[in-house]
Amino acid sequence: MVTKTKESFELDGFQKEAIKTIGEGDSVIVCAPTGAGKTVIAKEAIRLAIANNKKVFYTAPLKALINQKYTEFSEEFGQDKVGIITGDTNKNRDAQIIVMTTEIYRNMLYGTTFGSIDPFLEDLQYLIFDEFHYINDPSRGTVWEESVIYSPKKVQLVALSATINNPEELVDWIKEIHGECKLVQTDFRPVPLHHFYFKEDQLFPLLTTNGKLNPKLKERSDNRLGKRKGKFGNNRQGGGQNSSIAAVVKELKARDMLPAIYFVFSRKGCDRAVNDCRELNLLTKEEETKLNQEIDLAIAHSSHLANFSQLDLLRKGIAAHHAGLLPQIKTLIEDLFAQALVKVVFSTETLAAGINMPARATVINNMSKASDRGFRTLKPSEFMQMSGRAGRRGMDEAGYVVTVKNGNYGAGEVAHLVNSSAEDIDSHFNASYEMVLNLLQGHSYDEVRDLIQKSFGQSLINKELGGSKEELSKLEDSIVDLQHPLCPGDMGDLNHYREMQAKLDQTRKQKKILEKKMDPAVDELEASIEILTMEAKSYPCNGCPKQKPCSKQMDKIKRYRKQAKALEAKIDGDRNELWDEFTKVIELLKDEGYLDEKYHATERGRSCAALRSDNSYFITELLESDVFRGLDAKEFASLISCFVIGEGRNADRAHADSSKVYFTKEKNIKDVCRKVIKSQRHFGLYKSVTVNPNQSGLVQRWAEACDWEDLVDSSGMDDGDILRGLRRTLDMIKQVAKCPNISKELINLADEAIPLIERSIVTEAV
Repeated sequence: MVTKTKESFELDGFQKEAIKTIGEGDSVIVCAPTGAGKTVIAKEAIRLAIANNKKVFYTAPLKALINQKYTEFSEEFGQDKVGIITGDTNKNRDAQIIVMTTEIYRNMLYGTTFGSIDPFLEDLQYLIFDEFHYINDPSRGTVWEESVIYSPKKVQLVALSATINNPEELVDWIKEIHGECKLVQTDFRPVPLHHFYFKEDQLFPLLTTNGKLNPKLKERSDNRLGKRKGKFGNNRQGGGQNSSIAAVVKELKARDMLPAIYFVFSRKGCDRAVNDCRELNLLTKEEETKLNQEIDLAIAHSSHLANFSQLDLLRKGIAAHHAGLLPQIKTLIEDLFAQALVKVVFSTETLAAGINMPARATVINNMSKASDRGFRTLKPSEFMQMSGRAGRRGMDEAGYVVTVKNGNYGAGEVAHLVNSSAEDIDSHFNASYEMVLNLLQGHSYDEVRDLIQKSFGQSLINKELGGSKEELSKLEDSIVDLQHPLCPGDMGDLNHYREMQAKLDQTRKQKKILEKKMDPAVDELEASIEILTMEAKSYPCNGCPKQKPCSKQMDKIKRYRKQAKALEAKIDGDRNELWDEFTKVIELLKDEGYLDEKYHATERGRSCAALRSDNSYFITELLESDVFRGLDAKEFASLISCFVIGEGRNADRAHADSSKVYFTKEKNIKDVCRKVIKSQRHFGLYKSVTVNPNQSGLVQRWAEACDWEDLVDSSGMDDGDILRGLRRTLDMIKQVAKCPNISKELINLADEAIPLIERSIVTEAV
């Protein structure tokens, strides 16, 4: 067994245990803090695959991380042994080591009949899931679940995750549906973290040696009233003004805590922070010379870098890093930071999500971040991910985490978050149109239902049902116990006796009514009353001393049976919750002609299954409508962009750069929207139907051969957003070009549009 890494440092215990598990042929989930060294385990699986002349797939959620690993693995294992498959790049796909996004791997499995092995996967020995905690992502988590469910059982899974609170549930699930799996977890960090709190231009240790809040940071009693003024009020914390970002960076330099990643939760905030530090001098003369050489070399390879608006600040060793930047610029910043030539990077959470950019310190600028429902406090896992970037193994004795007093949160709340456990992983298994249709192309209706029962979501439901089932079992046992009669003598039937008494009471009431009316039929009722009275008196229950407790017992049985019936209904509903969602999608697809009566995909269904979209049903309906009729290739590309580019940061720019063709087709588009929404609501489905024309004008100008710099200057948008929109548009156009069973006219338009979009900066593989 390997005991040392390529870098020749001794492996930690959890690394040895995980590698031993892999060598024994079992799958493994490794949960360890960010920076603990999980990549070492992935590399050992790669070495084993190479030695066995087998394949290994490395999957991750981010293209930036995939590109980084492609370069890293190529350097370590040889470029001929490594391939890459993403939406933008496809190189050496027959190599032993393939790096790819998790979505790409999941899509490969869609075409494989359940239980069989696709030829491309024949020699696959190890499947590595980096950032496996992404299974908890609300929008993308289903991809990880599907990938585990459909993977051939002969493939060993190596799932690498940040610290989570319920890894045992994931292990139990994988054991149940895939094969033997072991959990390896640790809280150990090879480079320990020291937490600090920055307020009033001073840096304080956050915690005492026993993990308690530093007494110097406790709120003064005269501030407590202010703290209670409101959950979101500015007076909640009290005590001192917020520190300037430049003051924080200056203090970090003075304490030799650079390089640092400074997390700011907005792009504008990152850009402002860079400018706030303009007057700082963070580099030595030697570092400045080396930095400029590296930047000039990068510009020689990509002229777009020369137009970077913050290039002067980058030359000072200060940079912003966020999704609004071109990938080429982000990659340059990452490379320079890794060389310690960039001393501080102001970043959104993009640098907390797995990209290998260790720093000596991380700074967290605020304890709250924007969400779909307004601002919320950071989750423990988010705080851990950002904190974990601090401390470079082999370079730093410790990593430093600095939280800045900012806004409504005090040091006590930071200390609480530091000491909190990561939240539980939940399931986000989702019945998309694309998924259902692809499954039904390779599986029967019953097989699909069986697959759904194998999901992590269903596993969690079944576990939760355990308590309800136990409660139901107790009720049923109690009902059986209560069946024993309490009769001291001859056994009677209290229910029957009650019925007799009720009939007797009813007859007496009728007699009174007839007596008032002087009705002669009263004599017949008197005879009936006499007979009923004699029957009741002769019945064993009459006058029985146990009648009252027996009556209570019967009432209890009735109540328990009612509770049991309600519990059975709840268990049945919860058990079928996931499948019920699938049946809604299936029934809609049948009703709309995407599936036939035997649940086989029709021509329309096969078209829809070929499209990778949040709502492939909507896109298919658009392609079959009059929306694209009479357009040229440039207009086609422009209109396609309206259905693949989300609102994002530019939601307030409604129609700001919409193309003319959008307005000519707006009525047709709205007609399709209404149809799709009506159909979905009929079946109780509420999937997104998004139309965003804001970048359609940009896409059309690009298709008309507009220069990149002119396009950016005229847009008022971030470069990264424009490029991402163009690439998403290009990806959908390519899908349409290969989509089966659509009109030849559309395929021709797509074929003509591809080279119009796929040029210049769009084709640069980063």
